[in-house]
Amino acid sequence: MRRRRAVRQAREAWVYGQTGPLARAINSQAAMAAITPRVPRIISLLELAPGRRYLDIGCGTAAYAHLVAQRAGLPEPPITVDLTPGPGPVDLVGWPEKLPFRDDAFDAISSFYFLRRFDDDVTHAFAEELVRVLAPGGTALVMDIAPVKSERLNRLHMRLVGQGCAQVDLRGWGRLAALFTEVGFDAIDLVNVGPFVFPPVPRIAVLLRLAPSTPEQDQRMPLVDGG
Repeated sequence: MRRRRAVRQAREAWVYGQTGPLARAINSQAAMAAITPRVPRIISLLELAPGRRYLDIGCGTAAYAHLVAQRAGLPEPPITVDLTPGPGPVDLVGWPEKLPFRDDAFDAISSFYFLRRFDDDVTHAFAEELVRVLAPGGTALVMDIAPVKSERLNRLHMRLVGQGCAQVDLRGWGRLAALFTEVGFDAIDLVNVGPFVFPPVPRIAVLLRLAPSTPEQDQRMPLVDGG
């Protein structure tokens, strides 16, 4: 509980405190499009298309998730989840260890610049939750700030991206792959969604996939959620 409180308090101070205007500016569509410019690449990796149910976790103002959904031509807006209720059209407040959705609820999930504030235990539990709420044949894209070989640069980068975080942990491919392994994904791939110009720090993106269900599995799946 103390860990959760610290994470939420840091996020609330960033969003609703003196830094609130900066937080909203950074999470605007224009700023997020500059920070993560290759929207068509993200749409392609997530295989977003009409009929695909799309969830964004750690959405901030939710502006970027709505931009991605609009560019993909989705008739419905994305479902957005964050640690705090807003600012912006945040649909639900949730914790990564227990996402407030039924099993197999979404076909595509994105989570950008969210995991660096959590320790390895929470990140591994988050991976288990992604598997649970992702439907067969679904894809999830997780992206965050990556470490470099220089500890001095890593400390600088952590200060740059530490606003709204009680702690910052920059993970590379090896650590992220280990945390996402053996939770049920059928494929885990390091993908390139750059180049990135602002801020000038490296990113890492991991694409997680589940295999489509077989006809036999489809017959066993309930038509109505029993919950």
